[in-house]
Amino acid sequence: MRLELLYAPGCSTYKQALNALEIVIAEERLPLPVELVEDKAENKDAPQLRIDGEIILSKQKLLQSVEMLRDLISEKWSEMAVHQLVKQT
Repeated sequence: MRLELLYAPGCSTYKQALNALEIVIAEERLPLPVELVEDKAENKDAPQLRIDGEIILSKQKLLQSVEMLRDLISEKWSEMAVHQLVKQT
């Protein structure tokens, strides 16, 4: 699973989002690095969370609730793990 945090140059809110992501990953003990990706289009919705190439959360929701973020990442991780198990059998 690939986690990317898109941020706009000069935007400081991505630090809050990165901190929330790191807390969730640490608490859930997931082996997931967060890649910081500069949004060259300077999107006003930055920061955004992209999981496996798909934009999942934009600025408002990303900074809204750590619990929501935890649920989303845990759900995606579980889906990936189950998919891998099914694929192996």
